[in-house]
Amino acid sequence: MAVRSNIAFIFKNLKLNLQKQAQYKTAFVMQIVMMILNNLTFIIQWIIVFSITKSIGGYGFREVILLWAISAGAYGVAHLFFEGAFHIDEVIYEGKLDVYLTQPKNVLISLCSSESRASAIGDILYVFIALLIIKATWWWFLAIIPVCLVGGILYTAIVVCFQNIAFYVKRGGAVANVVDSAITMFSNYPPVIFNFVAKLILFTVIPAGFIVFVPAQYLFLGFNIWWLLGTIGVTILITILAFLLFKLGLRRYNSGNLMGGRL
Repeated sequence: MAVRSNIAFIFKNLKLNLQKQAQYKTAFVMQIVMMILNNLTFIIQWIIVFSITKSIGGYGFREVILLWAISAGAYGVAHLFFEGAFHIDEVIYEGKLDVYLTQPKNVLISLCSSESRASAIGDILYVFIALLIIKATWWWFLAIIPVCLVGGILYTAIVVCFQNIAFYVKRGGAVANVVDSAITMFSNYPPVIFNFVAKLILFTVIPAGFIVFVPAQYLFLGFNIWWLLGTIGVTILITILAFLLFKLGLRRYNSGNLMGGRL
């Protein structure tokens, strides 16, 4: 029941967040369209690259665009449902966590789902546009939905783990911002271009490899049930770790004594 209640709460927050932003319809639509166009420019980049070389370590145009589609989908899910997770350091630093501490719902879930980025809808739509461009088989369109959902949750959980540094260090969220950028940057390129040390980091310290590389390689381009189950296991473990670290960090939080509420 608690899980169902929290999921309903997340979707309720999403609806309210989008309703507020949709009041300015032109700006709302333009954010989505511009994000789609921004992502499409990278397809042009790869068309140019693969006009020069046929493949990069065995990855051709189709495989690389698949990586970008999964990455965009995970990014979109994370920023659409959990945009607040990327601003935890600001809330802590400004002493604004009090508003969430007084709510009956889980503090971290309330905080993470408190904001939504409208442009993230463009990222999610781009996923299916990319699959159309590479003429993906029908089941890819279905399979990529849970892949992006799991990837978005894992992406958010990783960022939250590093955002918790803000409880201990002033402006500690800068580390989380670097991690966020690293996930976005490294997960868009074929894993074969990274050396052993880089891959080790991408599957341990910053487990971005499970967001994109594993589902691409072991679901869409091949099949290995153990890697896929491992991805689900890692997502659960990192999510639990994010909640534990946040709970420990709350012990060090100093109230800003701010009077306020959320609409």
